[in-house]
Amino acid sequence: MFYGWWVVFASGGIIFLTGGTFFYGFGTLITPMTKEFGWSRAAIAGAFSLRTELGGVGAPVAGYLVDRMGPRRLVLVGVFLVGTGFILLSRIQEAWHLYAVAAFIAIGMSATAGPVAMTAVAHWFQKKRGRALALMTVGGGSSGVMVVVLASLIAAFDWRTALLIMGLIQWAVCIPLALVVRNRPQDLGLLPDGEPALPAERQVAADERQAPAGDAEGPGYGVAARQDEGLTIGQALRTRSFWLVAVAMSLIGFGSVAIIAHQVAFLEESMGFSSLMASAVQMGVPIVSLAGRLGFGWLADYVDKRKLLAAAYLFIGVGVILLATVQSAWQVPLYLIIFAPGWGGSISVRPAFQADYFGLRAFGSIQGLMFFVASVGAFAGPIFAGVVYDVVDSYRPAFLIVGLTALVAVPLVLMAGRPQREVAKEAGGLGV
Repeated sequence: MFYGWWVVFASGGIIFLTGGTFFYGFGTLITPMTKEFGWSRAAIAGAFSLRTELGGVGAPVAGYLVDRMGPRRLVLVGVFLVGTGFILLSRIQEAWHLYAVAAFIAIGMSATAGPVAMTAVAHWFQKKRGRALALMTVGGGSSGVMVVVLASLIAAFDWRTALLIMGLIQWAVCIPLALVVRNRPQDLGLLPDGEPALPAERQVAADERQAPAGDAEGPGYGVAARQDEGLTIGQALRTRSFWLVAVAMSLIGFGSVAIIAHQVAFLEESMGFSSLMASAVQMGVPIVSLAGRLGFGWLADYVDKRKLLAAAYLFIGVGVILLATVQSAWQVPLYLIIFAPGWGGSISVRPAFQADYFGLRAFGSIQGLMFFVASVGAFAGPIFAGVVYDVVDSYRPAFLIVGLTALVAVPLVLMAGRPQREVAKEAGGLGV
């Protein structure tokens, strides 16, 4: 089997444990922490938002480093830090401890997902990039089961013991997976998509492996990285398409991350769900999102990625509004089948869209800057929902507002320009 698929599976496995447990599982910690410490919902959600914002601030740094060094070393450091962070989280006693550990976990997660994992996969595939990225994001989608695992551990022991167990598991599983990740096919004398290489091409790959470390012109893990067609960071920042998509991502983050952070508490208090039932719905979001991740990812290799991304954002906005208006338990599945496929589809289509529009020359750095802009909305969303709850004792007004805000992302994406070469004209060149 082409080694690129092993990179996909390893990256997806790492995201399954590192990202899924904290991102989707954080909602299971709100109620027990409130009972033990008496902290407000806004204060607890602030730690989640802090992790999101620091992850956004760290994304450009991670993107720059992955373009210079390659993903392998960053992923190794990241999985170690995330596992350590979970162990430290199990020992907190004060509110500032929660915020400090959330910041620590944010640093680790910046090196395990987002710009890093997607950059690795994007360089291993070209013709099958949409499908490969979709399969990688299956790790994030299937990570919804970790919500129930974490909730079950909390019910069987307590939230501290549950976090300690999860930290040790992440060390044991994710460090070996990180060793599987390789920076690019040329490192093994291969070509993207597993295309057969001619003898001369194999010699070029060998020469690249012996090339010196990076210089001011490009990455430090192979000359081929400088030969990838695409825009530089400065050129991308001068395009309208970059800012339209980045702002759209921020609006989507404002709506969707608020839902992820508060959904369990909303279902428990507004709908009367048990903690396990609410956790099952939380698990349902990433699980049902698999249909969107795989379906949208497969379509991305054949149809206009801009329209696909806009459609995914439309599903998200409509889904959030549906959750804000549900009155009976039977309506919750309707919310899931609208919101979750859109959420999953946006995750798999957006990096493939970016590769088409801006190229691979500075893929990690450009993606990191987009994540930074997007993190503003993702940071504000959970805090906004928590503050609204603390004031009016209900999540519904907040969910309605963030859902309407998310819908604004749809026309912004549709206003983005044409793929790489025409976008490059606006930036002043292809940067090759």
